[in-house]
Amino acid sequence: MKKRLSEVKFEELRGKSFELILVVELLCEACEKPLSTREKFLRKIEISTGQDYRNLFDRAVAHDRAEVDLENSRIYFYDHDFPGDIHPECIEKL
Repeated sequence: MKKRLSEVKFEELRGKSFELILVVELLCEACEKPLSTREKFLRKIEISTGQDYRNLFDRAVAHDRAEVDLENSRIYFYDHDFPGDIHPECIEKL
């Protein structure tokens, strides 16, 4: 189960390694709902100190959303992109 990074305390992350994953959601120009998503492994990090925890939050600011999956040791950074495409059903509504 994923939690927003802002809801996760340092104690929950301390002493653990995580994979950082960038998720880019490609959104429909009309309805702004996802057309597709792309995932990319960025790197592995370890949260050992309070500074590591603060650095994680500093990194997360550059993204639209950040979520932590404690069970699978992954941290997801979400970004949104508008590639200029529209769902076929949205075209019919226009």
